[in-house]
Amino acid sequence: MAKPARARRSKERTVAGRHHEDSGDFVRRTLGRRALSEERWDGEVTVQLLPHLLATGELSTIVVGREVEVAPAIYVAGYLPALSESETWKVDEFGCFDGRGALITAPLDTGARSCRVDVLDVDGRLFPVNWAGTEPGDGRLWIEGALYLDPELAAGTDHGEAVALCRRRYRVREIRRYRRTTYRPADPVRLDAVPGPDEVTDEAIYVADLRLVDAVAPPSLASERR
Repeated sequence: MAKPARARRSKERTVAGRHHEDSGDFVRRTLGRRALSEERWDGEVTVQLLPHLLATGELSTIVVGREVEVAPAIYVAGYLPALSESETWKVDEFGCFDGRGALITAPLDTGARSCRVDVLDVDGRLFPVNWAGTEPGDGRLWIEGALYLDPELAAGTDHGEAVALCRRRYRVREIRRYRRTTYRPADPVRLDAVPGPDEVTDEAIYVADLRLVDAVAPPSLASERR
C-alpha cells in the first residue's frame, strides 16, 4: 500500500495535522486521555488526498458531486493495546483518525509468496491499515493516524480485492486545500476537483469530505481475527 509522502526538507515521517513524536511521548500522552465519546456515525467521513498521489494523477476521479467506490485506509501514526471493550472511531476535518477495534487478517494471494492486508474492525466498520513502522502483535488496538485514499486498494487490484468488503460507495461532498503550518492546518480553500499535477505542492494539505451513498452495511469480513 502506498504511504504518505515525506516532507521534502525533513526525514521525519508525519501525518498531516499531527506532530512527529517518539514512542515514549506517545504513550504518556495517550494513557492519560479520556475515552472517545460514543457517537452515532452520520455517514460522512473526511479523507486526506496525498500530494504524491495527486501529482501522478492517481486521484483524478475525486470531483465534487461524483460518486466513488473506495475503501478509506488508516495510515498509522501510533497505536496501543485497547484497554476498553467498547469499539468506536472518530475522524476530524483534516482526516485525522482515532479508533478502537480488533485486527482482522485479509489474505492476499500474490502467487509465489503469501501476504496479508490488516483491517481494523470497529463495530462492523472496516478500515484497511497501513503500518507506518513496526506492526503490532495480535489483540485489540487503539489506533491514531489519518484516513486517506490509496489507489492500491481500488477494485481489480490485488490489495483491493483482498479488502473488497471495506469498499463503500460515497459521494464527494467537498474538497479543501489547507496551508500546512507547524501546529494546525489553516486557511481552507474549497475546490471543485483535485488540483492538476503541476498545481500540487507539499506545502498544502488536501482533503475530501465523502458522504455514504450505500447505506447498507457490508457482511462481516470472512477472515481470522489476529
